[in-house]
Amino acid sequence: MAAQTFNVALHAVGGVQCVIVNVDPASVSTPEMQRRTMSYMTPRFAGKQVVLMYMDMTRRPVFLGPSHLVGAIQGKGYSEFRWQKAVLQ
Repeated sequence: MAAQTFNVALHAVGGVQCVIVNVDPASVSTPEMQRRTMSYMTPRFAGKQVVLMYMDMTRRPVFLGPSHLVGAIQGKGYSEFRWQKAVLQ
């Protein structure tokens, strides 16, 4: 598989280091696709909890992942995170 580039943001929530991964809405459009995307991302960010994020049609972030992490970051805007590029194999 070719390398893919994602925008990611590291964010601490209650002492837990999580990585927020900006994904395309299609990659989380169904529960099966959400599971596949999470399964792909999780081992690539070993030691960190993964939260998937996509922009909805109103350009607001939607977060998917462990409920305690999603609840803590829900309502935050895209610009509130420090995004950086991650190249994944």
